[in-house]
Amino acid sequence: MNTSYAYRELTDLTKILTIFLWLGVVIAAIAVVSSWEHLALLGRRSFSHSEFVTNWERQKVIALLRLALWVVNSIVFARWIYRANQNVRALGATGLRVTPGWAVGYFFVPVVSLWKPYQAMKELWQASQNPAAWQGVTRTALLPLWWTIWLLFNVLGWADFKAAMSAMSAPQLETLQGAIAQQMLSDIVFIPLCIVAVTLVSRICRAQEVARSNSQGTAT
Repeated sequence: MNTSYAYRELTDLTKILTIFLWLGVVIAAIAVVSSWEHLALLGRRSFSHSEFVTNWERQKVIALLRLALWVVNSIVFARWIYRANQNVRALGATGLRVTPGWAVGYFFVPVVSLWKPYQAMKELWQASQNPAAWQGVTRTALLPLWWTIWLLFNVLGWADFKAAMSAMSAPQLETLQGAIAQQMLSDIVFIPLCIVAVTLVSRICRAQEVARSNSQGTAT
């Protein structure tokens, strides 16, 4: 084992992350239904001011909940990635190309954020399965699935931002409908993203616990 890193139990943090990811699924599902109802209202072309205000206020509350949950999820996921990367090194994995710090940091670096976080997560998966010989471990199909949905979600998020800015600068019925439809599409994609992420982090956590147990058994 690598004595420069201390193994820290990952189960509790994984449970916390899982709870927030499932909350993300719930909020996204509610947001999809709310957006659908708002689009249906706007599609009628004839509605009262109170109907519009009620729907619009509901949309704003959901948007605030979505934003708050996104921030919390990002912080907890970053902590999880950092700790999990430290753990595989504590379990004896060597030769990893991405450090624990950069496994998180690459998400925020333009251009390299398109592939480096995936590389870090792939190494994390492999090293969690077999720290001593991780290079020979086959990556799970969950990894490219998770990363593809993540990239798609980010593209849709940027399109959602542009649509929202367009609706604010030109508050017409068509631009408002476009912004709501774009947000609904982002929420739809966010649901499988969270579900795949839950599966991925849970399997990595279990693999590390098994590797930890095996290393303790060998030591004794």
